[in-house]
Amino acid sequence: MRTLRRVLVVHPYGIGDLLFVTPVLRALRLLPAVETVDLLIGSRTLEVVEHNPHVNGIFVLDKDKLRRQTRTRKFRELLDLGMKLRAKRYDLLLDFSLRPENAFWSLAFLGIPKRAGFAYKRRAVFHNVRYPLPEGYWKQHAADFYAGLAEAAGIPVADRFLEYYFPPEKAELEKKMAQRTAALGRKFITVSPGGGDSWGREADFKRWPVGNYAVLIGMMQKKYGFEGVCIVGSKAETELCGQLKNALGLPVVVLAGETTIAETAVLLQKSSLFVGNDGGLVHLARALEVPLVAFYGPVPPEVYGPYPVSPDAAAVFKQDLACRPCYYKFRFKKDCPTIACLKTLAPEEALEQIERVFSGGFPQKG
Repeated sequence: MRTLRRVLVVHPYGIGDLLFVTPVLRALRLLPAVETVDLLIGSRTLEVVEHNPHVNGIFVLDKDKLRRQTRTRKFRELLDLGMKLRAKRYDLLLDFSLRPENAFWSLAFLGIPKRAGFAYKRRAVFHNVRYPLPEGYWKQHAADFYAGLAEAAGIPVADRFLEYYFPPEKAELEKKMAQRTAALGRKFITVSPGGGDSWGREADFKRWPVGNYAVLIGMMQKKYGFEGVCIVGSKAETELCGQLKNALGLPVVVLAGETTIAETAVLLQKSSLFVGNDGGLVHLARALEVPLVAFYGPVPPEVYGPYPVSPDAAAVFKQDLACRPCYYKFRFKKDCPTIACLKTLAPEEALEQIERVFSGGFPQKG
């Protein structure tokens, strides 16, 4: 095989999962022979990596847009993308997609000689470097599985921490967000009661009840003196965020559907604490080293929790519940009638877990 100079990394999934790839991107950049590291990603995560200095080029495959187009238009766009990728003459494909078609086209059309992917349910048939994944992501963190795939392809990944890079106009974003949160005082927390849109209609399986959030925030406010709450989420979670606002008795600003990823990142850095359900913002907060509390239901935190483990990042879940975690091989029990893992987790129990992690108290901001 020719010398490893040009690498294509494929990752079509969400914010958190793409952040899990950042240790691999950094490791690639540390290899002296590597000249080019390009990304092929979905349309919703460009902001996560567009200013990452370890990336040379980013190609976006907008599947939602393609579905709305005629067959002729769709074919032309895919052919144009394929020709651009083919001209790069990549030496290695790092495929984190868990799908066979990327390796197939990389072999048949792009001519990439080395194609690394996960061996899960015979989906690595067109890969010639296969990382075993018989149980999906299980018993270790997803970010470590990503690093394991890279190492199977000959790329050592030593320093495993997540990274997010701000755009050049960060100072302007800071002024903007300071104005929008001025009513919250100098010590406020940011809360995400939704968790993102990745689970679609099954989003309730990721959400700790809004009423519990209100009780917990009230207890924390009395004990630790937070002055206000900023509530964030996607546009689809606006109503949910409004419900939490109405249940709180302290200054609140709701920014659901109103901030970019960069603006949210600025907001997180300004916060004394982030509190939210399992989702992309948990991992963005961790990448920024913001103290955080994250709630987990069907999903095991040892696989999708804050990474790496830190004394200022609490993964809260219902303990001593035999049925959890039920998320296994990328599936969970959608027919669960109770969602007991979340709905029976009382605010008092959550606060006890939080205080065990933050035994030295919460950091002061402002």
